[in-house]
Amino acid sequence: MHPSLHAARRLSLGRAVSGPVLLLGNDARARNLPGADLPFRQDSTFLYFTGLSAPGAAAWIEGGRSTLYLTPPAVDDGLWHGHVESIEDTAARLGFDEARPYDELGPRATAQRPATVAVPDSAVTARAAAWTGAPLVYGESPGDEPLIAEIIRQRRTKSDDELAVMRATAKISAEAHRFAMAATRPGVHERALTAVFEAYLASRGLGLAYDTILTQRGEVLHNHAHDAVCQAGKLLLLDGGGESVDGYASDITRTWPVSGTFTGRQRAAYEAVLAAQAAAIDLARAGVRYRHVHDAASRVIAQFLIDERILRGVDADTAVARGAHALFFPHGVGHLIGLDVHDLRNFGDRPAYAPGASRDPAFGTRYLRLDLPLEAGWVVTIEPGFYVVPAILGDASLRAGFADILDLDVAEGWAGFGGIRIEDDVVIRDAAPPEVLSAHAPKSVDEVSALVGSGAPLEALIT
Repeated sequence: MHPSLHAARRLSLGRAVSGPVLLLGNDARARNLPGADLPFRQDSTFLYFTGLSAPGAAAWIEGGRSTLYLTPPAVDDGLWHGHVESIEDTAARLGFDEARPYDELGPRATAQRPATVAVPDSAVTARAAAWTGAPLVYGESPGDEPLIAEIIRQRRTKSDDELAVMRATAKISAEAHRFAMAATRPGVHERALTAVFEAYLASRGLGLAYDTILTQRGEVLHNHAHDAVCQAGKLLLLDGGGESVDGYASDITRTWPVSGTFTGRQRAAYEAVLAAQAAAIDLARAGVRYRHVHDAASRVIAQFLIDERILRGVDADTAVARGAHALFFPHGVGHLIGLDVHDLRNFGDRPAYAPGASRDPAFGTRYLRLDLPLEAGWVVTIEPGFYVVPAILGDASLRAGFADILDLDVAEGWAGFGGIRIEDDVVIRDAAPPEVLSAHAPKSVDEVSALVGSGAPLEALIT
């Protein structure tokens, strides 16, 4: 993105927040030895306002001026890293008014006590807390409330430039899903499919937006193990997405049969999840409360459970009101996405719930990660699912709470089924239907069945 965009964001932030603002970036962190660092990822808020994905940086914003603080390059940096910009050149390239050495920042911050926010790097956050006196703890005490409110306001609505990056990132990620589908066949190892999926992203210039989930145990919602050989008759769930060089994430889930052919039960459940997603996407428009989007998907899943006689003596609306659908669809229908895959989640529920509101603790809604009226320019995921989770069906309190409407014998007959999730990234519009950024990843039964196993044998791809 052009540096003028980040400069405009800083100007808007400086004018909206009274007094100086200090934004800190992450430092490089050692992996095991000094100089052998972990892969670097910049704090998303710092990246949003500066465009600088380099460790050891800070931005001072006050009124209409901004100063970039960096450590000047060492005299021998050119030997190891090639040409290295001066801090003045870096600041000028990024549209800052001036550059100052990082070691001058502490005295200024201690004297002026700027508004600031915590970052993932705990050492940097502790430094900021010592300078400003603010009780900063990343993920718990994130910082100055007016500053956080303005960061959320700006970041939550995506500009055309941001949407263009997210659109391109989602398309490549969708292509990677297609690549993995085509490479799937019985006898291929999950870790090999994970490797080719991630290699496809890397070959197109994307990093990982999050650790890839690729598993035949889809009922484990965040299963990062890739430890099994693909077996005919099983369903394979891939939840994976790329991250652009600008830091923007994609988040796509597809589920398909290892053999390419859905069994009768698999097809019925898959089409129910697909219908639930379609109902939710159709409702996802500006002004609609996201809870209602979630409920629309939940009603479709509840009706499927009734049709399969897993639930009895109840209609879909009543089942959802009681939370019975959550026995097989236990999570929320999605979340905000942008510079982070769960965008702005480091600020807790502030970006996702109205001031003073909190999550409904009831079973079925406690994991709803967004409950606000949707606004044009927001990007959300829509990701209903159907999972046969032993820990849920074996929970004595849940068995008792739904004993009058849950047929346990029928439900337990689904043991070992696994899980299905279908997820897309969706741009909210004012009145028009939402844009599905990840539409290039196939999801109809016919498309999926035709693609699975249609590629070259995996051995040909990795030898």
